[in-house]
Amino acid sequence: MNLLESIRVAVARRFPVRSAAVGRVRPFLASVLLVIGSSLSLPAVSPAADRAASGDCAGKERQPEALDRPASAPVVFESAVPALLHAAVAALKQGIENGPPFSLTERKRRIAQLEKLLGEPNVDVAEKYRRVLEVYRMELEYGKTVEAYRDLLRTDEGERLVDFLSIGRLALYYQTLDGRESGIWRGGEKPWRSLPPEYNRAIALGLRAACKLEPPRLLSLPLPGPRLP
Repeated sequence: MNLLESIRVAVARRFPVRSAAVGRVRPFLASVLLVIGSSLSLPAVSPAADRAASGDCAGKERQPEALDRPASAPVVFESAVPALLHAAVAALKQGIENGPPFSLTERKRRIAQLEKLLGEPNVDVAEKYRRVLEVYRMELEYGKTVEAYRDLLRTDEGERLVDFLSIGRLALYYQTLDGRESGIWRGGEKPWRSLPPEYNRAIALGLRAACKLEPPRLLSLPLPGPRLP
């Protein structure tokens, strides 16, 4: 059985469906476990155990002892979900810090708001779950957008105000305000690398297209990687 199936069965075992609310939150718990799966060790589960845990044995009578089981799921749910939410936000924060720094101010602000929200004892778990899932969806949306914005470029030489061109999660470029210098984010100790002047026009066209000043067009641009010229 693959990892996703093992996670689904583990969630089904830990949180038996005793209410509609628990049933709705199961898919999120599975996704959170996938996010932090590197820090968890989930044993493989046999197909028979899978069917028993997920309640897929249609047509068979339920065992009498299952009916007499104490309704402790809400207590387990309340105690386990906050830890999973904290782990999900920590994983998201680490991904933002280690990935391309596009729209960094806005994204870090969302993480700070989530961390503050998770520490509020008067906010119920359902609202915390909703807000965490909302921020995850926003992060996923970045992968489908082309954006242009103006912000500070911070390097060892200091800070400069430049225009950034973000191509989803694929690449992040910058160009100085005079259009004479462009670069690309590659990560590592020196994350920004200057590009040859022949790319200045393509990045300038990309910036204008992202601002809806030009129609979309096919651009020839380098991508982060070992073959970058």
